[in-house]
Amino acid sequence: MHNFFASNVDRLPDGDRTKMTLIRAESLELDFPVFDTSDFSLKRTALSLVGVKQIRKKHFSAIRGIDLEIAQHERVGLYGENGSGKSTLLRLLADIYQPTGGKLSIEGDVTAILGMGAGTNPEMSADANIRMLLRAEGIKPQAEMIDSIWDFTEIEDEFRYMPLKAFSSGMQMRVLFSVSTFGRADILLLDEWMSVMDKNFQDKAEQRMLDLTHTSNILVLASHNFALLERVCTRILFLSHGRIVEERILESNWGDGRKRMVADR
Repeated sequence: MHNFFASNVDRLPDGDRTKMTLIRAESLELDFPVFDTSDFSLKRTALSLVGVKQIRKKHFSAIRGIDLEIAQHERVGLYGENGSGKSTLLRLLADIYQPTGGKLSIEGDVTAILGMGAGTNPEMSADANIRMLLRAEGIKPQAEMIDSIWDFTEIEDEFRYMPLKAFSSGMQMRVLFSVSTFGRADILLLDEWMSVMDKNFQDKAEQRMLDLTHTSNILVLASHNFALLERVCTRILFLSHGRIVEERILESNWGDGRKRMVADR
């Protein structure tokens, strides 16, 4: 992943890692510049150059002062209305956006499904895309591995060597999810992905997510589907206007994972 602001995003070296916490955010901020097109007229620009008037600088605060810790075995849901900051926070965790304030420390490899077709080439076959995605994760593709990933998608074999652009959105998401969850990613980030899947595959995908987090993985899932978050997550964060305004612990979803965490502390 690219890291343009090393002072704000810290990928911790092995010797400095906290034993349990894999994600820690302290007063995390993200501002986007907002430009007023009226400020870019030739006259206004010329006046600003001679000091008559400065071009106004405006910012939109997308993430505001978030403090957050996520440890092993946790499945954290992000819930809120459109524009609440769910997807933006995920992109900060994925190192797509760089924080403009605060501190973000992440231990472990991050795998993210943050949009349809992310990291894929629609002109290439599904098989070729699977191989490409594996290589991007540092995994050498092997025939048995590819077969296993494809079998998990439950897509007919005739589609395997067809261009990905011929797939429906649900089929594409099956491929992405199957590849991203094949290995043991330390941290898995998912953004509104289940809405394009049929119910049978949703159930299968939920079970795989549960299996992953029981082997010390972290899941962070953003969704409008509160019932899904209640089924899958151990903790739900409610976001509004870029802030965490409420936190709900789902005791019934911890199981043995919580016992392991308490024992290790």
